[in-house]
Amino acid sequence: MRSKKLTLLASIMMLFVFNIINAKNIKIVEKTKEEKKFEKIMKKFELEATIHTTKGDINVFLYPEAAPVNVANFVFLAKKGFYDGLTFHRVITNGIVQGGDPKGDGTGSAGYYVDDEFVNWLNFNNSGMLAMANSGKNTNGSQFFISLQKIPSLNGVHTIIGGLKSGTDLAVAKIIRQGDKIKSIDIKGKKVDDFLSYFSVETAEWESKMQNN
Repeated sequence: MRSKKLTLLASIMMLFVFNIINAKNIKIVEKTKEEKKFEKIMKKFELEATIHTTKGDINVFLYPEAAPVNVANFVFLAKKGFYDGLTFHRVITNGIVQGGDPKGDGTGSAGYYVDDEFVNWLNFNNSGMLAMANSGKNTNGSQFFISLQKIPSLNGVHTIIGGLKSGTDLAVAKIIRQGDKIKSIDIKGKKVDDFLSYFSVETAEWESKMQNN
């Protein structure tokens, strides 16, 4: 009986020590002051996009405070007219509508990749998310999609860069069919022209790779 008690006590002590070691190894990642400051700067731009399509306009809130580089990429391509005239090449009824491929078959890109950016507060638990399509981790390019319903299985898989402004915008997205076109994409907000200046290194690289593509 005494032997069993000693064995139980030893097991409890080992578990206690194990938990202490684990606690020391857990790293709580907190944003630096610089990161918090940059996030506030991004949010102040209050960026929006209007995707003009052959079925009507789709208005979107953009979230550079959540995915700054991916939003910058979307804004960069939109302002260059990259999306003008491209088709929605992939449509899944009550799922997603996808566009932004210059080849129109799902294999095209702008000639470069952008890494994923994820935040906990932005997810696919609601419909009407504007997100980057990809072919795997850190392969965001020019292709984007709009979710037509909540699709939580996409959380942590696709970078969300915006959300539709209203139910009317979602209704337009839902009537888009394969082959419908993007006429153009307008970017609006406060001091929009200053936004891309925060990404001069990235845009210079993107410009170079687009020219060589």
